[in-house]
Parts: sequence; C-alpha cells; structure tokens
Amino acid sequence: MLKLKNISKTYIIGDFRQNALDDISVEFRKAEFVTVLGPSGCGKTTMLNVIGGLDHADKGDLIINDSSTKNFTDQEWDMYRNNSIGFIFQSHNLISHLSVLQNVEIGLSLSGVSQSEAKKRAIEVLDRVGLIDHLHKKPNQLSGGQSQRVAIARALANNPDVILADEPTGSLDSETSIQILDLIKEIAKDKLVIMVTHDSEMAYRYASRIIKLKDGKIIDDSDPVNQTIKDNAKLDLKKTAMSFKMALISSLNNIRTKLGRTLLTAFAGSIGIIGIALILSLSNGLEQEIDKFERDTLSGYPITVTESRVDFEKMRRAGETDLEMYPSQDFATMYDENRFQSFLTPNNITDDYIQFIRDYVESDGQKTLSGVKYERKTNMSLLKYLSIPGVGSGYVPIYSETIDNNEPSNPAEAFGFSFSFFTLLPDGDVYNNNYELIYGEIPVQNTEEGLFEVVLVVDEYNRIYKTTLQILGFDTENDATFSFDDIIGTEFKLFMGEYNILGSDVSQAIDLKISGIIRAKEGSNVSLLFNGLGYSSELADYIYTNFPDDVGGIKTISLYPNNFEDKELVKTYLDGYNVGKSNEDKVEYVDQAAAITSMIGGVIDTISIVLIAFAAISLVVSSIMIAIITYISVIERTKEIGVLRALGARKKDISRVFNSENLLIGLAAGLVGITVSLLLIIPINLIIENLADIPNVAKLSAYHMISLVLISVFLAYIAGLIPSRMAAKKDPVIALRTE
Repeated sequence: MLKLKNISKTYIIGDFRQNALDDISVEFRKAEFVTVLGPSGCGKTTMLNVIGGLDHADKGDLIINDSSTKNFTDQEWDMYRNNSIGFIFQSHNLISHLSVLQNVEIGLSLSGVSQSEAKKRAIEVLDRVGLIDHLHKKPNQLSGGQSQRVAIARALANNPDVILADEPTGSLDSETSIQILDLIKEIAKDKLVIMVTHDSEMAYRYASRIIKLKDGKIIDDSDPVNQTIKDNAKLDLKKTAMSFKMALISSLNNIRTKLGRTLLTAFAGSIGIIGIALILSLSNGLEQEIDKFERDTLSGYPITVTESRVDFEKMRRAGETDLEMYPSQDFATMYDENRFQSFLTPNNITDDYIQFIRDYVESDGQKTLSGVKYERKTNMSLLKYLSIPGVGSGYVPIYSETIDNNEPSNPAEAFGFSFSFFTLLPDGDVYNNNYELIYGEIPVQNTEEGLFEVVLVVDEYNRIYKTTLQILGFDTENDATFSFDDIIGTEFKLFMGEYNILGSDVSQAIDLKISGIIRAKEGSNVSLLFNGLGYSSELADYIYTNFPDDVGGIKTISLYPNNFEDKELVKTYLDGYNVGKSNEDKVEYVDQAAAITSMIGGVIDTISIVLIAFAAISLVVSSIMIAIITYISVIERTKEIGVLRALGARKKDISRVFNSENLLIGLAAGLVGITVSLLLIIPINLIIENLADIPNVAKLSAYHMISLVLISVFLAYIAGLIPSRMAAKKDPVIALRTE
C-alpha cells in the first residue's frame, strides 16, 4: 500500500549538512499500528513529513497504492494530503479563531464536501472522540486532552488511508496520554497509523510494529513486509479546493479576534473614501443645482443656429507653439490680438437646412416650441434727429447693420448670444408669456403708410443702460431718473441701405416710434432683450418685401422650446440633420442655457478633479497600510498556513484566505467611509445653507456610494496581493514549526 524506496533527505544550512534520512526503504501494510522510535534528530519527523507529502525526498521514491510519486505536481501532493493522509501533531495545531466544529469541517470543505454534509460528518467524528458537547468552543477553552481529540477528529474526518501522529502525547499527562493512545489504537484496526515517539514503553505497549531509526537509517523493524509491490500503478486522487465561503468564514473569525485593530485599519482606510465622497457629494449637489437652474430659469433660452460656429479643436491647439519662452533675440514676432476670429468656421445654413427647420416648426414644433425667429443680414441705419452744437440739426445714425460676407460674425454670436440694440422679437407665444407691458400701449404696425411702433425694455429694477438713454437723447450727466412719459413717443427713422448724412434721402426711411415700455414677468425664464428696442416680425417682413436689395441671407435662427423636456426633443430633431453628412456640410446649433451652465459646470468639475486627486493620495497611503497589516497577519498566522497545507490546501487557497480578509477590510473601510460621509454632509449642508442660502446642496448619489465601496474593496484586494502570495509560498514544514 505505502512504501519508501531508497529515500534520502539532506538539509543544508550554509556549510552545514545534516543527513536526516539516508537511503531508507520500508513498506507498510494497509492496517497496522506502526511506531517509529529513535533519539532526537534521527530523522523520525522527516520520515513522517515525507510520507505525508509535506516534505520531499532528495533521492528515492514514495510509492502509494502501487503508484510512484516522483512526478507528482504540487496540486497532486495537495490532493494526496487531503484524500489519503490525516495528521495528528504534538502541539495539536488547531486554528485558534475557529470553533471545534469548524476546525474539523475545514478539511472536509477542502475535499469539496457540501456544507451540510461536512457539518454532519464533523459532528459524527467529534462524537466518536467524545467531544459532542464541545462543538462550538474555541481551542483555548479546551483542555490538552480535548484539544488532541479535536486534532484526531480532524485527521479522521476525511476517512484517510493513513494517520500520521507526531509525538501525539508529548504535551499530555500520563493519564490523558493513555486515553489518546487507546483511541489511536482503535483507529489502527482499519487504518495504517504511523506514530513517531521517543517513549519506548508506550510504543511496545500499543504498537503492532516498531521501527527504530538512528542517524537517518532504519536499524530495526519488528515486523517487516515481505512481498513485492507493483510499480507504475495509478493512484486515484480527488481535486481539493477551499470554497470562497470557507475562506470568508476563516477570515471573519480571525478578524473577530483582532476586532480593535481591524476597525482602526478600516477607519484609516476610510479617510480617503470620506474625502472623495464629500467632494463628490458637493460636486454632485452643485451639478444638480445647475441642472435645476437650467430647467427652472434657463429652459426657455433659445437654441440658436448662427452663420459661424466655433472650432473648439482649433481653439484647443491655439496655445501650442514651438517658440522659445523669454528668448534673447533682437526681433519681435507678430501676434494677432483678434485671433479668436480664426477659431470661427462657417455654419452652412443652406436653403435645404432652412426648409428642414420650417418643416419642424410647422409640424412637431407646434407642440414643442413657444417661439421662433429668422434674422437676416441687412443694410440699415437707425436715425435720430439731433441738434449738434456748432454743426446744426439733422438725422444722425445711432445704430447700423451692414451686409458683409467677408467679415466674420461677432464672436459672441457664434455662441448664440446677441447684444444688439435693435432686436427682432420672435413669433409665437414666447413674447407674451414672458414679457408684460408696464407703460404705454401695445405697438401698432401700419405697413401701408410705413409707420411702425417699437417697444423699449427695462430690467426687473426698471433700469436702462446709460448708452441707451444717450441714444434716446436724454441728458445722462445731470439726471438719474427718467419719466416713462418722456420716453414714450420718441421717434426714429429706419433707413435701408448705406446711409450718407449728406446725400441720402431721409424721406425714403421708415418711421419708428416707441409706443410702450416692457419688462420681463416675474419668474420668467426667457431673455429676449438685454436692453434696447424690440421690433416685430411685421416690420421685418415689410423690410424684406420692400427693400430686397438691402437684405441678405439668414444669419441666425432662434428656436424657443416650451420647457426643458421639449428642448431635448428639438435638439434630437436638429441632430438628425447632420447624420451622414461631412463636417463641412454639418450645421451646429448652440444651446444657450447649456452654454451658460456648461461653463459653470466645467469649473466645478475641474476643481472636483483636483480635490479628488489630492484625496486619492490618502487612498494610496491606506492601501500601503493595509498591505503592512496583511503582512503582519501572515506572520501571525504562519502556523495556520502550515496546518492548512497539511490538510491539503493549495497555494491559491492560502492566498484566498488572506485575500478574503483584505476584501472584508476594504468593505468595512468603504462602508465606514460612506457612513461618516453621510453624517458629515448634514452639518456641511447647514453651513452652506447659512452662508449661501442653498439648502441640501451636498448630495451623495447611490451610484457614487456603491462605486466608492467597490473602489475601497478593490484597493484593499490589490494591497494584499503581495503579502498573500508570500503566504502561499511558505514552506509548510517550516510554517508548522513556527511558534
């Protein structure tokens, strides 16, 4: 069944050589009680370790069930120890943080036995050794004899073929020793039991066969086997593997024994999580406030298509230069201060695109849009009759527009913003819904006589720009308030074409008059005018019809959605136009509300990223600390590593034990970090509300909470990889000797 064939084992430490086993050969029967006797250092334990697969011979072969083990892999040795060998150690080698039942179950779990079956079999074997009343005690709650009985139960649990007992009574009193040897003798009735001892009296009393060793050689065998074994037979071994659940149970129990240290480690590891969580909560809350501001305050701002668009890629590269900084050269290099114009590229507003817009306005736009306007390029001048001291009286241009395709658009217009003094009002309900007449009368348009009325806008404080008042002819040097009565009725002339003060015929101009003062309604979320005059589409149509030579193509299209949701529908429709088109043929729009909020959001995001980067440093520090704690745990649990390897645990199982502990520490750190962050958010919100009058600005989303916990778990796992691999590589024989 089991045979040692010409086994030699030498230990080399520096220049010192110790021949632990010197060319020994011996064979064992399937069921017998063999005692190996000999003085200390004669090779007894080494022989036991070679038989148990914990140590490997330098020469010779271990024959198991007629199969050679010369070419065994590490995995096959693990399976052999788990399936065929049961170890009973002098110092019992129970895992201190596991209960009696769990100490016995662990070997069964490595065999792949289900949890319920493992528990059942463990209870049966513990009952057999008389410990049925001590299942849930920890090893430190047992007597020496009881601990050794647990070790015997653990050795028997997997029903191995061979029981190896290394000085099983060495740490027990004589009475307890007799009880243990009686139990081992009972076991030897149907199993091979090989016991190492230095007590010859006990050996002769209990063993059925005695082998004596001296200086690594067998000097006597009381009952040798006299038969020839068959070589090269197959050995059937079952694969071993520790379940993740068992690894977690082991880790949890170990953590409980060092709960204080674990909590401190988790709290230290949570500091980085707390920092990042607070930053994310503020960033998330501010972004939500910006979104709310966009929905509630800016949702009615138009989606604008202008004749030029900004080339952001070109703008990004604008700062790239190969010029030398602070050169010692004696010449200057030209630099265009108006270089922003070069970032503008044409937005190809074709007749096809205009029809694309009109089709939407006349169909789905009836539900989603509250207003629309098409602004064309024009040659026109707004004239005011003024008296100029020393010159005389006459019509002077106070505002002008020209058609000039060679000049790029106003840069602000490329972003969808217009600050024109003389502004076309959109068609639709957007005007009446958001502005109210506070003085004067609603404008009346008389296209037959060429007489049109316009409105003047004031802000929510009834303020008017100083330049606007000067254009209207008011003395802004001596007066601070201006009567609406004095403003109403102010007359202008709109001259179409290029105006020449000496040669142009003013009688051909269109008469304009201010008929009313308007102001945005309280709670309005649309800004049609900044400050100046607003004219209706009737006047625009009159100009386009009667002065075609002074009218160019459309330069701006503005679409006013009803609300935030409708705006998204409009943008989806506009995006559809660009599908499949080249970059030159695409038409890009500007969402004014998004343009405003994206700038604010961009600043917040940049600040958040910088702060998160600083907070992440503490995550790195905590990861290093977890790695150190794991390394300390490896040192503390070295004997446990040896025990697990003796039970058949693979190297990866040892790694799994420590990795699972790191995962638990990482999970604890993440949960502690999130909990502390949620508690800190309460006073932070109170402070911000007191200072900025913004309630509940700091909000930590569920997504961020889950992500941060996962990051904490991942970092803890990574931090423990090296120490856990160090644990897996430990020599089981050396590990078992560790005190």
